[in-house]
Amino acid sequence: MAKKQTFGDKQKKGSSDFKMAKLVYSVKSEKTNAWKFVEKNVRIPSDENDVEVLKKAMTDRGK
Repeated sequence: MAKKQTFGDKQKKGSSDFKMAKLVYSVKSEKTNAWKFVEKNVRIPSDENDVEVLKKAMTDRGK
């Protein structure tokens, strides 16, 4: 018989050491001279500063 899953088991399974944030910023295209929106999902570790991680993600947009 299968083991019943309790609410406590579900919470342990979902615990993580990071937060997810969706970063959206605009970039002007060099070819068409139009504005484009860039969307990224960024993983932010719980022990780091949110603003610093987001700034780093914006500067690493070419990767």
